[in-house]
Amino acid sequence: MSIGTKIHRLREERNWSQEELADLLDISQTKLHNIESGHSQKIDFLLMDKVCKVFDKDFEYFLEEKVVYNVEENNGQIAHNIGTINNFPENLIADVKKLVEDNKTKDKIIQELRERLGEK
Repeated sequence: MSIGTKIHRLREERNWSQEELADLLDISQTKLHNIESGHSQKIDFLLMDKVCKVFDKDFEYFLEEKVVYNVEENNGQIAHNIGTINNFPENLIADVKKLVEDNKTKDKIIQELRERLGEK
């Protein structure tokens, strides 16, 4: 299942229109439509961070997984194991998690500075 499809399903589960979610993500409704329909294959990390926050999901939730069936022969019996793979570089997940954590830290610092200045 693609990232766009997952975003679409989560949006519908919450009974949000595309316009409502686009406003929350600070993008155009057209851009959101292109993401959900698969016309836009590239989504930057900052937008994905917003998506994760809006839906309260980890980045890994949005990774596209493929099911792989491994068939093994064992003493005349055939068995299969189900596993998942993805097409991302090995360190990508760790890098994205670090970016998300860095953003959370920066969000906290910004909030503290705003509070010091009397803003909310």
